[in-house]
Amino acid sequence: MTENKLHILLIEDNPGDARLIKEMLSESTLQYSVGHSQTLSDGLEKLNSTHFDAIFLDFNLPDCEGLDSIPRIKKAAPKTPIVMLTGLDDENTAVCALRTGAQDYLVKGKIDIDALARSLRYSIERKRAEGEIETYNKRLEILVHERTKELVSANEEIQTANELLENIFSNVHVLLAYMDTDFNFIRVNNRYAEADGHVPEFFIGKNHFALYPNEENEAIFRKVAETGETFFVRAKPFRYAEHPERGTTFRDWSLRAVKDEYGKVSGLVLSLIDVTQNIMLYEELLRTDHLASIGKLAAGVAHEINNPINGVINYAQILLNRCDTESKEHEIAGRIIKESDRIAGIVSNLLTFARDKKEAKRPTDLKAVLSDSLALMETQLRKNGARLNVHLPDDLREVVANHQQIQQVFLNVISNASYALNRKYPSAHEDKVLEITGMRTELEDKPYVRMIFHDHGSGIPAGILDRIMAPFFTTKSGDDGTGLGLSICHGIINDHEGKIRVESVEGAFTRIIIDLPAL
Repeated sequence: MTENKLHILLIEDNPGDARLIKEMLSESTLQYSVGHSQTLSDGLEKLNSTHFDAIFLDFNLPDCEGLDSIPRIKKAAPKTPIVMLTGLDDENTAVCALRTGAQDYLVKGKIDIDALARSLRYSIERKRAEGEIETYNKRLEILVHERTKELVSANEEIQTANELLENIFSNVHVLLAYMDTDFNFIRVNNRYAEADGHVPEFFIGKNHFALYPNEENEAIFRKVAETGETFFVRAKPFRYAEHPERGTTFRDWSLRAVKDEYGKVSGLVLSLIDVTQNIMLYEELLRTDHLASIGKLAAGVAHEINNPINGVINYAQILLNRCDTESKEHEIAGRIIKESDRIAGIVSNLLTFARDKKEAKRPTDLKAVLSDSLALMETQLRKNGARLNVHLPDDLREVVANHQQIQQVFLNVISNASYALNRKYPSAHEDKVLEITGMRTELEDKPYVRMIFHDHGSGIPAGILDRIMAPFFTTKSGDDGTGLGLSICHGIINDHEGKIRVESVEGAFTRIIIDLPAL
């Protein structure tokens, strides 16, 4: 459509009606030109070769009747408005024409100049508006499509990020729990649930302090919820009330507040890191440093003692050689040599133990390990009035072990037994006995050697029996113990793929049972 002149196509087979339409157009204020066709096919040819701004279409044509002509016109000129002309004053027909694609519907005989001009302008304007709407719709479809692609891509990225975060949350070695400000669990990760022997769903909705009552920790939680300040503590000891057999674990743990957009605390995140192994390594480092100091001292002592002992042995041997074999002097010289050899053996064992050699595991005879251990401890036991009963079968199988490390375990267990016997019996007593038994056994259809150290001493209270393997835990007073011995023994036996357990009744006995894989 140009700004000043309309190009109109009139498709009308009735010459009188066509002349009337043309006359009305000529009397209007519109600037126009009219192309006329008496059949639909001729009109379609004109539409294919010429642009028209509007079409007046007769309802009944020689080559097409009714509304069927509208789709064909729309196919040839989809952007050109159509005004349907008919002699039928039928509202249903008018509605159908509009639904089929016409922009207006005029009844012949009721058309005046103003109605015709108004209908023409309306139809053109409506068609233009439809075109703009269609253009806008297409643009909108493109924008929606592009935005949808962006949203799909963003959602995929968010889903990928969420999956990554979920994977990290579920599998990170840190124990994580998210809870509300009343300390009810909202979410926990797998590690947190596994640590308590449950699945994550078990915790949802449950209160933290209903599961783990602790007034000190509850006060900490309330302070963080009220102030929003983070709380952090290193190597905090923790015990599972439902799993006393696990003993004490040490954890670094922090409690952080989650805040909303207004800075108000809306939740809490508890994170726990198990540092028990680190504590054990630190203890091992202390032990190693302590043994290194003993080693230096032992080396000096051995040098200072071995020289005079060798002299004593040599002179005693001279006396032994010069004396009559039946004389008192010969007997005394023999005793001097025997006791001097024992002193030299003790010094050698002490030096070997203190060196803490990092030897590879090899086939080891536990009878020899026990013999070396008793060489250092037996005299002290007898001095304290304790009796020692050892029962080791000749066919006791060898184990793959580090001789020095297993000797360390035996020395620690014997030392603890001696302490318990002395506490119960300060002086000699018929029940002041340490029994050491070795035997063959099977665990899970595999051969093991079992060593049992059974003392009739003061025993261990039932309430602390599950904690005696924990680092730094000791029942000894003052400087008598550091609480490292049994925890280190436990670590050594585990390293040898063995097992160590304790049976005890307070005031009656303690039995340490050590199982090591046999060859």
